[in-house]
Amino acid sequence: MTSTVPGAAAPGTRLKQESSGVKVQPSVKKICDKCKVIRRHGRVMVICENLRHKQRQG
Repeated sequence: MTSTVPGAAAPGTRLKQESSGVKVQPSVKKICDKCKVIRRHGRVMVICENLRHKQRQG
């Protein structure tokens, strides 16, 4: 008899993690003219109107 735990994933499947959509890269740089390089909580980040350009150094 196999017991199942509610909310547990089946073996071999990956759980989908919620993410903030930020690319973590060793070096960040502006991709377009609207990108802004900022510093928050000791981390260098790029924010932009285009959400694909969000980056965090780490």
